[in-house]
Amino acid sequence: MKLKFKNQDFQTSAVNAVCDLFLGQEKKQATFSVMQDDQINFLQNEYGIGNALFLDDSTILANMQEIQKRNRLPLTEFTDKPTYAEVGKFTNAQIAKMGGTFGEPLPRYKYQFCIEMETGTGKTYVYTKTIFELHKRYGFTKFIIVVPSVAIREGVYKSLEITADHFGNQYDNVPCRFFIYNSAKLSDVRQFATSSNIEIMIINIDAFKKAENIINQAQDKLGGETAMRYIQDCSPVVIVDEPQSVDNTPKAKEAIASLNPLCVLRYSATHREKINLLYRLTPVDAYQMGLVKQIVVSSNQIANDFNKPYIKLVSVSQENGFKAKLEIDVRNKEGVVSHKTITVKPGDDLFLLSGNRELYEGYQLSGIDCTPGSQSVEFSNAETVMLGKAIGSVDENLLKKAQIRRTIEAHLDKELQYTAKGIKVLSLFFIDEVKKYRTSDGAKGIYAQMFEQCYEELLNLPKYAELKNQFPADVQAVHNGYFSQDKKGSFKDTKGDTIADYDTYNTIMKEKEWLLSFDCPLRFIWSHSALKEGWDNPNVFQVCTLIEQKSTFTCRQKVGRGLRLCVNQDGERIEDKNINVLHVMANESFAEFAETLQREIESETGVKFGILQLSLFQGMTYEEKIVQKKTVDEQDAKLVVDYMISHGYLTEDGNPTEAAKAAVVEQTAPLPVQMETAKESIALAIQTGTAVKADDIIGQAYTETITVEKTVSYEEAAELMDHFEKKDYITKSGKIKDTMKNALLSGTLDLPQKFEAARSRFETIITRADQRPPLRDASREVTVRLNKQVLISPEFRELWDRIKQKTAYRVQIDTEKLVEWSIRDLQAMPPIPKARLITQTADINIENAGITHFERGMKITDLETTYEMLPHIISIISEETLIKRATVRRILMESGRSIDFLHNPQAFLEQALNIIRRNRHELAIDGIKYIKLDGQEYFAMEIFDSAELTANLDKDAVAVKNSVYDYVVYDSSTIEKPFAVALDNDPDVKLFFKIPSRFKIETPIGTYNPDWAVYMDKDGSEKLYFVMETKGVADTWNLRTTEQLKIHCGEQHFKALENGTALRVARSWNEFKLKN
Repeated sequence: MKLKFKNQDFQTSAVNAVCDLFLGQEKKQATFSVMQDDQINFLQNEYGIGNALFLDDSTILANMQEIQKRNRLPLTEFTDKPTYAEVGKFTNAQIAKMGGTFGEPLPRYKYQFCIEMETGTGKTYVYTKTIFELHKRYGFTKFIIVVPSVAIREGVYKSLEITADHFGNQYDNVPCRFFIYNSAKLSDVRQFATSSNIEIMIINIDAFKKAENIINQAQDKLGGETAMRYIQDCSPVVIVDEPQSVDNTPKAKEAIASLNPLCVLRYSATHREKINLLYRLTPVDAYQMGLVKQIVVSSNQIANDFNKPYIKLVSVSQENGFKAKLEIDVRNKEGVVSHKTITVKPGDDLFLLSGNRELYEGYQLSGIDCTPGSQSVEFSNAETVMLGKAIGSVDENLLKKAQIRRTIEAHLDKELQYTAKGIKVLSLFFIDEVKKYRTSDGAKGIYAQMFEQCYEELLNLPKYAELKNQFPADVQAVHNGYFSQDKKGSFKDTKGDTIADYDTYNTIMKEKEWLLSFDCPLRFIWSHSALKEGWDNPNVFQVCTLIEQKSTFTCRQKVGRGLRLCVNQDGERIEDKNINVLHVMANESFAEFAETLQREIESETGVKFGILQLSLFQGMTYEEKIVQKKTVDEQDAKLVVDYMISHGYLTEDGNPTEAAKAAVVEQTAPLPVQMETAKESIALAIQTGTAVKADDIIGQAYTETITVEKTVSYEEAAELMDHFEKKDYITKSGKIKDTMKNALLSGTLDLPQKFEAARSRFETIITRADQRPPLRDASREVTVRLNKQVLISPEFRELWDRIKQKTAYRVQIDTEKLVEWSIRDLQAMPPIPKARLITQTADINIENAGITHFERGMKITDLETTYEMLPHIISIISEETLIKRATVRRILMESGRSIDFLHNPQAFLEQALNIIRRNRHELAIDGIKYIKLDGQEYFAMEIFDSAELTANLDKDAVAVKNSVYDYVVYDSSTIEKPFAVALDNDPDVKLFFKIPSRFKIETPIGTYNPDWAVYMDKDGSEKLYFVMETKGVADTWNLRTTEQLKIHCGEQHFKALENGTALRVARSWNEFKLKN
């Protein structure tokens, strides 16, 4: 099995964000070998062939800021650091060759750029594609990927292996070599320096950040030079994977600088330093866009076990007197008992602190021991509790066994649903001690025994009978652990970054694709630390953390191993949100997990949930339409008169015609915008029986609308935040209040007038700022099943028989109407201005608070119309709209807008094409006829899928009784959910169902899928059958044009069935029923 990849827009945007930095760079081919020659090309040095950069700082800075504007990120500047002296590792000859001095900054180390991408969205894929794209555009050949750990190093190498064929096909199989740096194979470094092909070196930061590293030592086999010298002379593009773990010390930063990078590209989901951010895809972006799995959390805690005194010792301290933190059960004023952490000192009585719970009588704290290894507390009844231990609690192993069983059960449930779809299901267990799964001599630990017992019990249930036949009977074949071993072969605990971990990573990485195949029996994976970072698998659907301390793994680490979208047996990515759900078996409550995940995202990414920050608005670009007052000059007046003569509004002598009279005096015909300035002159000429002259129009005032790009300054962003606070939309700290949320929902958000042009942009930013981590509570997950008894019921047969018939449509377009409508719309189209030069003037103020500017004025100058080549507009529109060329020519000529075509050919083409295409669609649908296709119908068993799917009662599902499925899965919680509830509660509705997406009605503008089918019986006297479309408005004229047209086609389809079934549009069921 081989994984397949496809181009995705967000990944392409991330690639372009880097590649566009070097716009203007000339592509050079580096095809020289190592030699000593005075005639050597400047792309090559005496040790090999390097990357060459011909752009200056100002060009790259301008490119960077253009990219930041495009991606709506803060604009930044370069900083000059560090110096050659600070870095060391450069000889005087090297410094001189680069045109520097010992105390000067490295010339290009300032070129550091950050790309922020959420875990699971293809960060490694993106920077690999960036490598090939940089080579294709600019000829760069030398790349170094610096990683923090063995795990990530092996993961990167495996990713390059997996994607080799994919990128080979995309980039004409350009020669490319990738390798892991090995200090015992310095010949790899020499080949890296001398090859003219793409060379990619993967190296751990620890391999070159110390002076004693072999890479920094002179080698006889390298002619007395260091391997680092070969690398430096290549000016490699350095890619830092997880920079927060790579260059997080001064020494590490110096080591990166010592590579003499052409630039440094920093890729991570959790940047600690955001240096020149070029692209950002936040966790919320990724979840909302469906780029990663949705997250479901199962809380695994003991609840309501309040029949014995529960006491857990959390910590002890002797600072400022002896005290301890205990977790006990406390009863509040309402009588509700829950776990609570309290701080106590000797003499404190737990009976009082627990809310007078009798179970704690006799538990008065008598002593606290802070001796390392013996930390404990003692009570007056002589009972002792050790640090990290508890009394009165359920056996910890019972809880762990319950977690294991729940994970297996969730796994098997998914296999019932996904196996037929070709999707292998994997589950991942994290443990804190290897011996609990596998002892040092390889025997089964307590967790392995629990797993096998639970697995066999569950698999023998009738519910999972089909899985028992599909998967191996030997339980030992379905689970395995990946742990490090010592020199004697004994399994041991490690941190994931030691030499002992290498074989562990090697094994699991090599099996990454094999694990996805049904041929591989392994379905449950166990690990201590090897899979904490650097490894993930797209088909991990369950993550279970059997860890004593909650803080061992972060919430983001728990979910990070399984966020990637799953694949099927053909290696194709599955994008169905109902399938891509990651189930986390957490040690904490759902609320604690959600709160902790939110806190981690805020801490690691800088995203503040529910908080408006000034930086969200600063640097934002938007377009503003400016209305300018102008007067007609001599040239303009002549053009207007020529237009009126050529279009039949004036005779050659300038006398107004009947057409002019109809447009100006009688107003029975539209007045072209080109004649607005001549309106008064025409009216006067008709009244006096004289001719219209150009001189009559000169000096007439008119307005012209232009579009100007603006950027929100720091001062304007601060002004906006102050405005929101005064409107009581936010608190002083920026926390969004309900008043702002309500204003957004009702469309009444108060904005300063100057920002009205960018209202939609501001509303989007505010809405996104208020989003939370999209978690789903596992206790609210439900399985949606088909009720087969309903499918054979008389009510279903009656309803289905009325809508199952297929149809075909026929269209007839009235050419004269098409010409008439298109000419009308073209004439009413606003003028297309010439290209303009916009000159802006501003005062610059330098103050302690920073550098600010205040715009003083703006001047706009028309540019002369000079085009070397014009698009063949008639041919293009004819091909795009399937209209005869003669008809297109007639429309364009009679519209009289040819001068606009010369002003801006592309803008005119796009608008004209849009107008003609829209009118053609409207006429086609206006005259559409549907006819029944004899013998062709939709079959119920094809439309209604019997496969089970998972939904969530808090997110997209509601339980119903009178439908085909036991739950309705809805798209809108404000429209479809209440509609389903109202239908289910209406005693007159005998049956209803949401029409599956497989039921499609063909239309000229794509397929149409109605929302609901409803069978209603009014007291047994009248049976009614409806097909319903639910929308937020009751009047279809308030819908977008495409929706209107598709609904019209749907109405004509059901009308053609001639059985009384009608398509209706409704906002709510009760409102619809009152009117019908």
